[in-house]
Amino acid sequence: MKRRTLLVAALAVAFVGLVTVLPSLVYADSPSPAAATNSVSVDVTVSSTGNLTIGGIDLKALGVAPLDSASLEMIKNLDNAHVVVQGDAVTIDLHGTPAFKIQWNQASRQAVVDLAAKYGYAVTPQVMSRIEEWISTSSVDVTARYTNDPSKPLALKMSKMLWVDLGPNGEVAVEKGPLAFGIDPSIMPSIKQAGVGNATACWSKGSLLIKADGKNLPMITVDPKGAAYLTKALNLAVDNLDPFFAAQLGVDVSLPGGAHQATATCGE
Repeated sequence: MKRRTLLVAALAVAFVGLVTVLPSLVYADSPSPAAATNSVSVDVTVSSTGNLTIGGIDLKALGVAPLDSASLEMIKNLDNAHVVVQGDAVTIDLHGTPAFKIQWNQASRQAVVDLAAKYGYAVTPQVMSRIEEWISTSSVDVTARYTNDPSKPLALKMSKMLWVDLGPNGEVAVEKGPLAFGIDPSIMPSIKQAGVGNATACWSKGSLLIKADGKNLPMITVDPKGAAYLTKALNLAVDNLDPFFAAQLGVDVSLPGGAHQATATCGE
């Protein structure tokens, strides 16, 4: 968990650094995210002491150390940045001012992939196909701010299932892209024993529905009052549970010998 939160923090810092050093290419008003099948809104704040909060979660409570002075000074000078990825455009505003816009289409994205392959960064056709599906159905809105205020809660509404593939020896791939780590091979016999080839899980507005090979397992519904009591009793660093109950996210897991449910969706 600690390694994962450190990775999130590093990505947030890298994002701020990226929008600082990239040149201004095309000036345009930032689009407001239109209604999309899948939408994500992330707010990141960095305080004057270098503490990070992401999506309403204080990373200090999770053991993440404050940013170093050099990174903090860079972010302080930037003040705030806003990135919107929607369809064939990526726009970036700096301090409320349109900075630049990247206009792309499927052909130009493929040209970048082909060029990257010549430098050893290959993207398989399967991965590229999934990327195109996500681009055509999603809206991503990311804000990074230098302020002592906590970040706004994460807004997540994903009807498209996130694909996860589990290999026979514990290999794990997300959206057809293999990860550097996997599941302990010693527990794979127990997983295979169930004989399940596909499993889906959908969290939507406080309810969790899990299916095994298309068959519904008992649905679990979490009561907000009970969840609030539990987080308080366990002394978890979560003050506002509303975003969790408003969120919608689904995962489609292909197990050894199985396949994904191509038409599966999460939520209403």
